[in-house]
Amino acid sequence: MEENKKIKLTTKIIILLSIIIALVSSYILIFVELPSKPLSGHGGAIPEDVPIGGEFVLTDQNGNKFSSEQIKGHLSLIYFGFTYCPDICPTTLNKLSNVITTLEKYNIDILPIFITIDPDRDTPALLKEYLSHFHPKFIGLTGSAADLKYVADLYKVFYTRSQTSENLNNYMIDHSSFVYLMDKQGKYMKHFYMNSSEQEIVEYIRINKNSLRV
Repeated sequence: MEENKKIKLTTKIIILLSIIIALVSSYILIFVELPSKPLSGHGGAIPEDVPIGGEFVLTDQNGNKFSSEQIKGHLSLIYFGFTYCPDICPTTLNKLSNVITTLEKYNIDILPIFITIDPDRDTPALLKEYLSHFHPKFIGLTGSAADLKYVADLYKVFYTRSQTSENLNNYMIDHSSFVYLMDKQGKYMKHFYMNSSEQEIVEYIRINKNSLRV
């Protein structure tokens, strides 16, 4: 009888410790780890004191070298994604196309830039065909895996490949979905989220156009 009590007590202690460990692990996952990795469709959070943007050289959809210096002199909206993206990327690019069209009515010139995170599939030719479905001002940029990783790090973009079948070319990429607003000096001003509306983006740029050096 005494032995049974000891066994029950030991079992209760083990269960209690397991619950405590699970709760601590959940807290760390939710409040410590996840905010540092923005997931596709949610945007995550970028600390205010983290520098965003920088100098780079990639290749545009026409096969020409494109430098970050060419962005200067324009307001720009920069988005990272990939052409095989089934929903988030085309939805965002369509939204940005409408934003550009609306801003043109207010004589506000802004340059939309799409940077791929899929160097293995997104060639300049594929980018050119893909972007033909959106606003004609779009500039598509690609490069080597190392070059794109470097630029993604400059903009604090998170992405990871997810294999969906035995076919090595059949994969998805989970990625952060920020749209970055850069001023005429190529300096970061603000980022918008996937759920930011066209009106929200347009109104922010219109209201703050003087501080954006339009």
